Amino acid sequence: MKRAFSLILILVLALSPLSVQGEIESSPDPAIRFMPEDSLPLPSETYALTEKRPFAFGGTVVSLAPLVRVSVAVTDEQAQILLQEEATFDPSEDPVTSFPLWDRTYPFADESLSGRMDFASLAPGRYTFTLRAASDGQEVTLYSSPFTVAKVTDLHTLMPNDLRGTYLSAAAYLGEGNLPFTYRTGTYNQIRIDNAWVGRNIVEINTPFDAPWRVNRAAVEPFERAISYLRHTYVHVGGKWDSNILRLSFLVAAYNGPYYARQEENTPFLSPHVLGLAVDLNHSIGPNEPAPDNWDIFCKEISENLIYNGIKTKDGRQYYDFTYIGNWGTEYQRVPTVIQNYLLYELAFFRAGFFWGVYYDHTCDASHFGLGEYDPAVHTDSPLALRKVFEYIDD
Repeated sequence: MKRAFSLILILVLALSPLSVQGEIESSPDPAIRFMPEDSLPLPSETYALTEKRPFAFGGTVVSLAPLVRVSVAVTDEQAQILLQEEATFDPSEDPVTSFPLWDRTYPFADESLSGRMDFASLAPGRYTFTLRAASDGQEVTLYSSPFTVAKVTDLHTLMPNDLRGTYLSAAAYLGEGNLPFTYRTGTYNQIRIDNAWVGRNIVEINTPFDAPWRVNRAAVEPFERAISYLRHTYVHVGGKWDSNILRLSFLVAAYNGPYYARQEENTPFLSPHVLGLAVDLNHSIGPNEPAPDNWDIFCKEISENLIYNGIKTKDGRQYYDFTYIGNWGTEYQRVPTVIQNYLLYELAFFRAGFFWGVYYDHTCDASHFGLGEYDPAVHTDSPLALRKVFEYIDD
C-alpha cells in the first residue's frame, strides 16, 4: 500500500522523458529503449562526480518484449572494466518489460543496479559509463558517455543527483539563477557552500524560540506564515491526558535547521537543508525519527485514534479541539507525542505550503517540514492522507 502511494507521489518527477548529456544510442531493436529521469541523470561529462562519495542514477529501461538482462558498467581509459552490475530475468517465469535503475526505497532496501555500483571506490580520473539491455537474445547499448571523478578536495558544482530526485522542483521553487551552487566536501558529513551563494540566499527570520532561523530568501514568506500560525493558534487535546488549551508553538520542543550544509548520512545525497527550505522539529521525540515502519504507527494513531471535534470557544478564545482515544504511552505538554508533529503540520505548516516527511516514498520522517520538494496536497488528496481539519479559524 505504501509503495502504491509512493508511485503516485513521484510519478510526475520520475519518468518524464529528457534529453540527457551523454549519448543515448539508436537501438537496432526499437522495442527496447531507455527513459531518462531528469532529476537523477546517468553519469556524463556535464557534471563531475566526487571521489569517495556514492552516486545515485535513475531512469527506466522499457521493452515491448520481456527483458532478459539489464547491465551497467564503468571502464577506465584503457577499456578495463572496473565496475559492473547486471539484473537478469527469466521471461518464462516472471516477464519484465519495465526495469528502473534506482530503488526509491533507498537507503533501506537498495538492491537496484544504481545502489550496487560502488562509485565511491573510483579514484579521480576519466571513465566511461555504459548501459546495455537484452531482449529475445539480442543485446543493445542504450547509453554510453565518458565522465570524470574529481578529487574530494576540489570545488564541485551541485548536480541534480546530489538531491534525492527533487532538484528540478527545488530549482523551480527558488526561481531562475539560484541553482546550482559550488561547494567543497568537508568533514563529519558537512559541506562548505560558496560564501557568495549563502550571502545572497540565506537570511535570518525571527521565531518564538530561543534563536532566529536561517532560511532561504525565497522561503521567508511561507516560513513566517508557519511561524505566525505557531504563535497565534490554540489547540486542546483531551482523552488519555488533558492538555488544556495551549498555544501551538508550545509543542515545539526542539528543532534542527532550517539551513544546514551537510550530506545525508550513509547515502549519496545532500540533505534538503542545504537549500534553506526545510526544518526538522522534535526529531527525537516519539516516532519522529525517520524509519519506514513509522508510517503504520501514524496511520493507526492519527487516522483511527485521533478524533477532531471542531473549532470551539472558551473565554473568548477559539481553539481546535481533539480527543485521543488510543494507548500511546508518552506525552509532551500532555499531548501524546505520536500526534505532536501532526498537529504542528495540520494547523501550521501545511497551511503555509510545506510538505511533510511522513509522506516520503523512501522513509517516514515526521520531523521534516520542507518546501520545494513534493506537493503538500498529498496531505489532502492521496488515498492515505491524514488530514482532519478542513476549515480554519482565520480563513
